[in-house]
Amino acid sequence: MKILVIVATALALAYCGYLGLLYVGQDAMVFPGRAADPAREQEIRRYYPRLEAFDVAAGDGTVLRGYCLPRTRGGRPAPAVLYYGGNAEEQTGFFLWSPNELRPYTVAGVDYRGYGHTGGTPSETALKADALAVYDALAAKIGPDTPIVVMGRSLGTGLAAHVAARRPVAGVILVTPYDSLAAVGQASHPFVPVRLLMKHPFAVAPDAAKITAPTLMLVAGDDRLVPPVHAARLAAVWPGPKDVRTIDGATHGNIVDTPEYWRLVREFVGERLN
Repeated sequence: MKILVIVATALALAYCGYLGLLYVGQDAMVFPGRAADPAREQEIRRYYPRLEAFDVAAGDGTVLRGYCLPRTRGGRPAPAVLYYGGNAEEQTGFFLWSPNELRPYTVAGVDYRGYGHTGGTPSETALKADALAVYDALAAKIGPDTPIVVMGRSLGTGLAAHVAARRPVAGVILVTPYDSLAAVGQASHPFVPVRLLMKHPFAVAPDAAKITAPTLMLVAGDDRLVPPVHAARLAAVWPGPKDVRTIDGATHGNIVDTPEYWRLVREFVGERLN
């Protein structure tokens, strides 16, 4: 009996230690950060000579640094696509290929805190406030009456939804979306009270209830990181018009490389911004 008590105590202590490690290490898992790639920066500037720095001052004074490729239509600023990336992205990756695919629209995006050339420390609260500030800065730059489609990938889908619930967006594109990061984490760690430990739960459903703009959801059929069930749960509570497309065989990482991906994005953006 004494041995059983000792074993049970050891297991309980080990489990508590594991929970402690998860709690302390979750920031690095949710926001791993990504440094700017100087070679890729030079490459996108060579591809797009009119590319501009797009720097936005956050409410606490942090400067959010990114890029904007301005385009015009009839002598006026063209409608825009504003991109919120995944948690392993910095904006040069998006700008390496997106402006060609998104002709003739203005394309903009900034790096999260701790990513690219942006300083500061990321958190759910900070990133959501920053996402609104970036939208407002772009609207001021191109004119408040110029339509903007917000586009998010993975982590960024929660930010795109947050903005769409609070700003008059022309459309929403969500790539590999989730219902909440806490739900994703709970499914992958069934024996851990993830919802109690999660500092950055990124619950999207409360924002979804406020969104009326047409929405395109692109789901990777073979997504092991954010399984399709999470997109299905989000779609079930999304009250506005939505088009949910599953790209069979695509994974969380390679969905952007599939032929269907950009075709669906271009069709949706064309419908919303033309």
